[in-house]
Amino acid sequence: MKKLYLLLTIACLSTFASAQESYELGKPGNDAYRYLDNYQALKNYINYEKYPNFKLGVGIVESDYLSTSSSLVKNMVNKNFTEFVAGNAMKMGSVVNNNGDMNFNEVKKLVAASTSSGLNLYGHVLAWHSQQPIGWLTKLMADKEVPGEESWATVASKDLRTSQNLFFKANETQYGYTITFNATDGLKATTTKSYGWEVQFGLIDNIPLKAGKTFKMTMTIKGSKAGKLDGHFGDWGTNNDGDNSTGTNISVPFTTSWQDVEVNFAPTIDNNFLLLHIPNYVGDVYIKSVKFEGNVPQTVPQTAKERHDTLVYAMDKWIKSMMEACDGKVKAWDLVNEAIGGGGEHGEDVDEQGNYNLQHSTSYKNYGTWDVGGSNFFWQDNMGDIDYVRQACRLARKYGPEDIKLFINDYNLEGRWDLITNDGITASKKLWSLIGWINKWEADGVTHIDGIGTQMHINYYDDYNTQNSLKTAITGMFQLMAKSGRLVRVSEMDMGYVTGWDAQFKEIKVTVPQMTEQQHKNMANFYEWIIKEYFRIVPPEQQWGICQWCATDSPDTQYTWRRNEPTGIWDLSYYRKHAYAGFVRGLNGGEPSGIKKVETDKGIDTSKGIHNLNGMRMSATSLDELPSGIYIVNGKKLVK
Repeated sequence: MKKLYLLLTIACLSTFASAQESYELGKPGNDAYRYLDNYQALKNYINYEKYPNFKLGVGIVESDYLSTSSSLVKNMVNKNFTEFVAGNAMKMGSVVNNNGDMNFNEVKKLVAASTSSGLNLYGHVLAWHSQQPIGWLTKLMADKEVPGEESWATVASKDLRTSQNLFFKANETQYGYTITFNATDGLKATTTKSYGWEVQFGLIDNIPLKAGKTFKMTMTIKGSKAGKLDGHFGDWGTNNDGDNSTGTNISVPFTTSWQDVEVNFAPTIDNNFLLLHIPNYVGDVYIKSVKFEGNVPQTVPQTAKERHDTLVYAMDKWIKSMMEACDGKVKAWDLVNEAIGGGGEHGEDVDEQGNYNLQHSTSYKNYGTWDVGGSNFFWQDNMGDIDYVRQACRLARKYGPEDIKLFINDYNLEGRWDLITNDGITASKKLWSLIGWINKWEADGVTHIDGIGTQMHINYYDDYNTQNSLKTAITGMFQLMAKSGRLVRVSEMDMGYVTGWDAQFKEIKVTVPQMTEQQHKNMANFYEWIIKEYFRIVPPEQQWGICQWCATDSPDTQYTWRRNEPTGIWDLSYYRKHAYAGFVRGLNGGEPSGIKKVETDKGIDTSKGIHNLNGMRMSATSLDELPSGIYIVNGKKLVK
């Protein structure tokens, strides 16, 4: 008699552990993690009968997923998740260079990979202020030239005593150098090893230079001994230090005294950055300031309507080209990302309804609004708070697939510091404000926002009261999002661990090596609680799903998101952590129980369809028509 076995756990599969990859196992050499070897892939615990629309997603580094040298990340994603999100590849700044040229090669590769793997590819992001091709957008917005009239003027400058930042620097540890800033000398670069070109940093970008024209650069510079800097004017899209057609090389000599060193040069491309090298030098180099001058045309500003219409053109070109590259296969997008501000220190940054205002370039400077990507360009500054979202929505629906779903995505919607209670729901003022803005955007009767994404970059707090207030805020967030009637998506969830605060009230965060077993278990329990709370509060018809932003812990390296924090459900070697068990319990509704046998002669109702483990409905109407394998029938997993 043929038998089908209902799988509620896979303890029996531990026999095959020798064939399992690291992401299917707990940390090796530690008995406390052996129970994790017996768990199934995460997506197997989703109850598709109760939650038919739910998608379990993960954020990926696109180069890891597309790697031809190792299939580990791709296999891990494909086996555990039903949706993935590219961390950067689909952002405007990754596709459009500072001349407005667009390259969708990576996007097309991701679309093809997701299609072949049977996974949803979620689009991130169409309209954002960060990681923008600011050189192109700024050029489009530039004043109009008056033909035949030029004058000598400063086109760009940077005082390193006050503007203490770089747009790029090579790995300091690897190449034995450090860069610091102070209010007296500006930038100080200290080298301990001699290299030909490897010690390099980007001093200033988006310099509005014109190809073929002659400019003068004045750099105020000195060193602990005499030397020189090598420099290159170019851009990331065409940059090649050895090819003057893609940029211009210069040399900046210096002595032990402050000098204003002047260098005349003619760039070969528009809108340059200045990349500097410290070649064959051990010692200190100081740069106080840099200035660029040249003959520039007399200009008059564009009108407000001209600026608005120009940005509609740019947005149209961008969204149309992205949708064409996706070929109708990306069905859901973050339409707008991080639009809502957080209010001023005295609460003045609110609209007439009391909602937080949208972010703008002015509020960004005044309040130090959090930003992850740099290269900020606020579309709403020139298109208006209402029309920039309406235009983005119009264009996404015009060029996207007919069934496209559009989300507004933002952070701190679970904020516990600005809770407001209305109609029995206690939730962050930022979420109340976001919903208020959605109502404004939709007031034209044409614009429609399908869903809300909450990023949930959160912490577990050892402090009992803080942790409970965060739970209260999360519960209220899910309640208010559900009440909005829109799709609800947890878009970028990850978690750190905070043990308290120092004397300056800065959070004391636990690094990956410092984590204890109990702290790992606390995080696992919190993940479990969040997922269960999502299922408890959000109606199935409004569930989009939950996306874990960091598959693994964050490495202790520069330019890494949440550097050295325990953000993953796998460790850095792709072994399962206790957090993995928290996800299992959350998705499963508790600890998986044992295996039960089901006889075929008792009858299995397949009238509601048979699905594979990716949630895709099979064409067969009977299990007898299918080959051996694991299937989902009425929300239960069956082995044939």
